[in-house]
Amino acid sequence: MKKILFATTALVATAGVASAEIALSGMAEMGIYNPNTETADTQFFTDIDVTFTMTGESDNGLTFGASIDIDEAGNGQPFESPNTQGGETIFVSYGGATLTMGDTDGAFDARLPEMALAGGTLADDETAHLGFNDGDGDYGDADGFDGFGDGQIARFDYAYSDFTFSLSAEQVADGADVAGLGETVWGLGVSWSGQVSMVDLTVGLGYQTLEDYGDTTGVAVTGAFANGFSAGVTYSVWNSDISGVDDLDHVGVGFGYEMNAIAVGLNWGQFDQDGDTWSGYGLAGTYDLGGGLEARMGYSYNEADVAGSSADYDTWSLGLRMNF
Repeated sequence: MKKILFATTALVATAGVASAEIALSGMAEMGIYNPNTETADTQFFTDIDVTFTMTGESDNGLTFGASIDIDEAGNGQPFESPNTQGGETIFVSYGGATLTMGDTDGAFDARLPEMALAGGTLADDETAHLGFNDGDGDYGDADGFDGFGDGQIARFDYAYSDFTFSLSAEQVADGADVAGLGETVWGLGVSWSGQVSMVDLTVGLGYQTLEDYGDTTGVAVTGAFANGFSAGVTYSVWNSDISGVDDLDHVGVGFGYEMNAIAVGLNWGQFDQDGDTWSGYGLAGTYDLGGGLEARMGYSYNEADVAGSSADYDTWSLGLRMNF
């Protein structure tokens, strides 16, 4: 009896998955790394993540879907809470228009290409160095302010020909007006992707603002060549609305090479605020072993020159990534 009940349950579950188009993907990483050669020792590195993706289509052609990143959901952010972003992303789309809410990028980050153009690392050496601008608000300054508020972002995208236009909003404190900051981070962005003289170009322009705090404007260009090389440049500036706080700008460049199983990327960037600078470069390399298994290595150099004093350190990582 128990065997029959188990088999019936499995059939119902399988039928539900097939009709709802639910997909399961994941990754695992293992190796060694050093997050700061000046203060830390070399240590083991292990990481795993699982993502559930659900998609569907209505009778009138409206597509919809959702995904949940278990790694983010387990980071003290319950996805079942309606006013807390816990790794979930939900969208509806029709034609060229898409509305996305949850754990997604603001318009600034969504439309500006980043300078990590090839390869990858276990410990994000190429994107976590002091000079890298990932546009997601880690610094809350020359980035796009993403995550400055409650982490729930609503973004509307419209794709027309080779252009994509984006408008986004993020509440600072669940809709409340915070004194000295305002209540909503607003973002605008546009990007163009196309081919010019056998070069695949992407150009992005973004703007994001928070009332009484500041605004950030950025532009980025990347190009991929037929011989496997790619290159890019980005510039952004945060204009401060806070008394006594100087504006901060960022410049970055990136290079990449991909051929057969090998991918290598190198990028450099620098933040500058009234002579104080935070800079660094990151190197990433991968070798595809087939079947979803990759060998990965990474290195970064970081330097801060603040108030007349200077400090620097390195990071590195080495190991395997498994994609499922």
